[in-house]
Amino acid sequence: MKKELLLGLIPFIMGSCQIQKNTIQENLAKDCVLSDEKYQTQQQIHLSDIRQWIEEEKITSIEDLISELPEVYRKNFSLVEHTKALGESNLDYPRIVLFGGDGHLLFNISSKLDDPTYQKVDGIELNEETGNWELFQVDFSQAKIKVHDAPQECFRCHGEAHPKPLWGTSSHWKGVFGDNEAPGPNGEALSLRHLQKMNAFRDKNTDSPRLKQLIWDDEQVLRSGGIRNIKDNRFGAELIASNHFIGASVAKGIYIRMEQELKDKKAVLPLLLLTAQMKEDIHLGKITQQHFVSNNTPLHIDSLYLQLGINTETDFTINNSLEDQEVDKLWKMGKGTLYEQVALLTLYYELMANEELKNLFSNIPAHQICKSEEHTITNLYDLVKHKVNYHYLLKGNGKVEASKVYIPMDDDEVFESVLQPAFHYLQNYYSVQNQLL
Repeated sequence: MKKELLLGLIPFIMGSCQIQKNTIQENLAKDCVLSDEKYQTQQQIHLSDIRQWIEEEKITSIEDLISELPEVYRKNFSLVEHTKALGESNLDYPRIVLFGGDGHLLFNISSKLDDPTYQKVDGIELNEETGNWELFQVDFSQAKIKVHDAPQECFRCHGEAHPKPLWGTSSHWKGVFGDNEAPGPNGEALSLRHLQKMNAFRDKNTDSPRLKQLIWDDEQVLRSGGIRNIKDNRFGAELIASNHFIGASVAKGIYIRMEQELKDKKAVLPLLLLTAQMKEDIHLGKITQQHFVSNNTPLHIDSLYLQLGINTETDFTINNSLEDQEVDKLWKMGKGTLYEQVALLTLYYELMANEELKNLFSNIPAHQICKSEEHTITNLYDLVKHKVNYHYLLKGNGKVEASKVYIPMDDDEVFESVLQPAFHYLQNYYSVQNQLL
């Protein structure tokens, strides 16, 4: 009975928000390039594979490990001059961060021959069952290679109960080659000294065998103030791409950790509304606030996350180690924050499960043209699906192939394109739901 009543009220919700049925017609509208079946394969590499390689003696050195990993790891890398890790690095021998094709399994490798940790590889992997990141170290320093799970020396920076990757926020990758040392408007810009070293590494003018293993885009001319393009990645920009991969995996982990609590506490719509309210010009109505109070729902987004088992002071601050005094909760993939990314995932899975909300969003007009093909999105339901597809649904080999043709331009921006235009509809829908309870 309640469901039938709610269905009957959907037109009222739409009308009260002055929403009109989407009748936009576009000559350009067609399937997105990402719908191609060849991008749906999800085969990934895992720490369990590395354990097997060790057992089968397929690898006996770190150089073997780098070679055995999928080729995309040697293309999707960043070089770190100043590291927070226990190992050593400098301009001539930077640490090598391998973030792979989707950011679910990350490696930090020394290139400095006299580094005390030269024969050890630090890594972290997202467990997609629990949503937790799991730290590990592969130790090649002895005759018998060992894999150390959850090495305690890593806890002081990454955390113990819920470890996290550590990586720079968009436009600020402190200590990384390509950080904004160079003058100019670009956050990702090679300084002259980084440029010179990158050219040397690309030309194999180094005595580090690991730096020689990296694969570069030989067609690109690196320039001071410019960026390094990743080979076989249409989007190209190395550091923003690294944030896309790592940030999406972090957001996915956070969502998985709190998914059950979201359902149990009926917190999906409150999380979306409070995330939208982070914009200064968006405010919850008095009736909505009353419903929040009646349902014991916090009126602040960080308090709601705490109720769901997520501490934004640590879980969202992947630019900051646990030793940092000041933290930045607004870590950005590119344009979008982790708050936006988790809200996007939350909204997507709710739309997949909630036919009424799906119908509502299908009739909220939107207009965005996918840059990869002349594919036009004309409603918010399709826009949410589009924004989730590349960053979250594709993974492994499929995502590697998709990266060759797809440009995730603004896919990570959620506030202005989704949450702001949907806010009043979500708020009215939430109020109607609570009136029916």
